[in-house]
Amino acid sequence: MHFTAEELARVKIDVLGPLAETTLSLWNLQRRDGQSLFGGWRARTSPLVTGDGPHTAMFLSSPAGWLVDLFTLVGAAGSIDEGLERLLSAPEGRLRDEFAVCSATSRRRAQWLSGVMVADRQSVQRLAAGLQNCHEVAVAPYWGRIHHHLDGEVAHRGRLMVRGGVSALLESLRPMAMWKPPVLEIPGYRPLLHPTADFHLGGRPLVLAPSVFCGPVPQLFASPQADSVVMVYPALNHPIDAAGLWALPPDTRRVDAPVPPALSALLGRTRAVVLCVIADHPACTTTQLAQRAGISPASASEHAATLRRAGLTTLTRERKTALHALSHLGLTLLNSNGSASAGTRTLPPARQQSVGQPSA
Repeated sequence: MHFTAEELARVKIDVLGPLAETTLSLWNLQRRDGQSLFGGWRARTSPLVTGDGPHTAMFLSSPAGWLVDLFTLVGAAGSIDEGLERLLSAPEGRLRDEFAVCSATSRRRAQWLSGVMVADRQSVQRLAAGLQNCHEVAVAPYWGRIHHHLDGEVAHRGRLMVRGGVSALLESLRPMAMWKPPVLEIPGYRPLLHPTADFHLGGRPLVLAPSVFCGPVPQLFASPQADSVVMVYPALNHPIDAAGLWALPPDTRRVDAPVPPALSALLGRTRAVVLCVIADHPACTTTQLAQRAGISPASASEHAATLRRAGLTTLTRERKTALHALSHLGLTLLNSNGSASAGTRTLPPARQQSVGQPSA
């Protein structure tokens, strides 16, 4: 990768967010290397990727090495909802160009993905739903720790750049990338769309994006339509760090009540679990919600906020404690989506008096 002086001055480092990590996690699930880092996570996660998940994973990535470029298409997005919203609002021409890489592969794919290839909106929405569901089982339970780890990586590399300039930053990438001014070499990289050994940035800034699921070779994404070039590089290299990321809290208790399949299809598995936990444990705190749903507190807070915006739950405060409860609309949704096996749910009497009737 060849740099001009101007391009060197524009190098930056950033965390791309949960959608990028979800895409890379689906690629990682199909690989067999890095067992000391990902073996436990793969064993726990693979059985949970169901429905459209396996089709989505094989469509977006291959264990042979290629990935569909959602990275320059979406950019850095702080939440999965923001990332998916950008994906769904992307121009059709850009979507077709990005998904064209799939036509060069001989792997069999589900029929509905043919619509994604031509940027059919309904098919792209189904792809987004598949990514959402994969995120909930592969990334969301660990996102708080993943985000903290990646923020630490950005801070570390940033300090190196402040002290020694961009050359010190690029030099610190050894051995996965070798800085030989003004060229950055990536040993072992096998480009799919850049068949020549030399790549020129063409005046665009390079974004270094650390990822816990990328490895062991950095990956380059440089769509001709994108205003930046992204190099995703591995930020998880030590088994001890990996053990800390993938360990679930010892007191984690998953929801015991059955989650209606129709509700999971509508909201996604994790969000449906969160709604059922709130229904069965009214006035629970975010920490209690996370423990009972078997997810991280950050993920519980995010899902609860989404349910609250949809009018399915309410939030009350007692002193400094936030308490989650079911709304009438949420109660109606639960009792109309096959939850009879768990018994018909009702609102606690004290709450019924304080919650108004749902609007039309």
